Amino acid sequence: MMVVGLFFLSQKVTVTNSFWGGGMRLMGMHINSGMVIVPLIFSLVWLFVKPNKGSKIAIVLSVILIIASLIQSTRFYIQYLTLFDWVIMLVLIFGGMAFIGKSLLLKN
Repeated sequence: MMVVGLFFLSQKVTVTNSFWGGGMRLMGMHINSGMVIVPLIFSLVWLFVKPNKGSKIAIVLSVILIIASLIQSTRFYIQYLTLFDWVIMLVLIFGGMAFIGKSLLLKN
């Protein structure tokens, strides 16, 4: 049930990403998407020049920044749905989740 409901929902949702054409807002400043890669480049240079704990932390933080930028630039658009379509999808999704939860929590 849940899989069928999620399939119906996935047919009505359009996902777009504007990472290279967009950017990200960080602390009220607009950062171009190409500028998000700069900390990673500096971290890699720092790692090869003088490998220490700080350079590894800088790489991890720059990768987290890139992932956050990708997530922030993703847009979801839901197509027009009637109330009947919504009810059918929600009943299928949450009814299927209830059956899965019941079977996982049922103790014999």
